[in-house]
Amino acid sequence: MRLYLEEIISRMCLKEPGVSSADSKSWDAYREAERLSDAKIIQEICHYLENKRNAPERNSAYFILGKVGKNIANAEATRLLLACIATEVDKYALATALEMISELSLTADQDISMIINLLQDRRWLVRHAAIRALKSSKSVQAEEELIALLSETNDVYDKIYCHATLGVIGTAQALPAIQINTISRKPDLKVSALHAIESIKARLEFCD
Repeated sequence: MRLYLEEIISRMCLKEPGVSSADSKSWDAYREAERLSDAKIIQEICHYLENKRNAPERNSAYFILGKVGKNIANAEATRLLLACIATEVDKYALATALEMISELSLTADQDISMIINLLQDRRWLVRHAAIRALKSSKSVQAEEELIALLSETNDVYDKIYCHATLGVIGTAQALPAIQINTISRKPDLKVSALHAIESIKARLEFCD
């Protein structure tokens, strides 16, 4: 398993100048990684990351970890990804780890402080990935932090991503902060707010 992991990550990181992405070995390796479902890979990734790895290798490892975790609903994969984002410094690898978390499940009592801290990151790629990551959280804090960010930020895309995530996890508590943006002159912002409100209300009606 260890040799296989090294080999598939090597293919995922392969650069092929002049070759379209759809025809590349890297593309095939990523599609292969999406189908992995052996729990043993999770422990192997843990060992893999213990050695010094460059950013593309870490990025690929996080991708595999997230896909395996999703395919077999493995909580250990979630915990390992959360630990990784607490120490990762490369914005691309960090964004990938956060995107993978968004596809998994965060329990109501799971510590999400490391994600919350990234909501204020100066790098928009990281900030937006952190906002999306919270859509997998069942914590009340996740909603509260997104409402606060929605009210404080002047970044249109921050607001749009907050709308999208609150559309998934938001309750009636989020509606007033979202409602403000339904009169925005910015079409994308207005539409995202309307969609979020519609999603929240539909979910609330379903739960009644």
